[in-house]
Amino acid sequence: MIFVSFANAQTKKTKTPKVESTENDSLISDSTKLTVKELIIPRQFLVYTKKSKNKTERIKLCFNLITNDTVLNYCMNDSICRDPEVFKLLFQEKKADTVYVLIYVDAFSKPLTNDPKCESGKETKLFFVRWNTKTNKSIWKQRAISSCMKGITDMTKEPIEDWDKSSPLVLNYYKGGDDFIEITFDPEKPDLGFQSSSEN
Repeated sequence: MIFVSFANAQTKKTKTPKVESTENDSLISDSTKLTVKELIIPRQFLVYTKKSKNKTERIKLCFNLITNDTVLNYCMNDSICRDPEVFKLLFQEKKADTVYVLIYVDAFSKPLTNDPKCESGKETKLFFVRWNTKTNKSIWKQRAISSCMKGITDMTKEPIEDWDKSSPLVLNYYKGGDDFIEITFDPEKPDLGFQSSSEN
């Protein structure tokens, strides 16, 4: 009986786990270096940090955007706004084949080297995206609104994440000491992106 049980155990086949297809998803150029698990792009809005196993590659901030059945996964080099604690889709609107997106990202400062003055600092950025869903290509513009590590101070009157989209979003911040900057995003004219009254 012991011999029969051992023989049966040797002949049982192991079930192969199913892997979801990502053929319709837009992957970053270095997606071939990712594992099978990382290739399965979640169908939800997401902002996260991807740390490469290869020491020669920089830390990346990645975004997962969704519209109808189309998914855009985009990563950019960013070692300052790492592992964001807060991220929010402030605005998203589609006109013809183009989607206009405004994203708020907020992270505690996490210096790569010891920097006591930024232990409780913040790194806040806004990203404007012009995304063509027909070609699945996108153009990204970013603004650092607050940064302990770069010396940028947010002077915006109302909390950015509470913006209700009923009027233009006006952002004010100091950059480099005496350089006061004001930028506006108008939800009625999203194709214009960030508009600045204090710089070219």
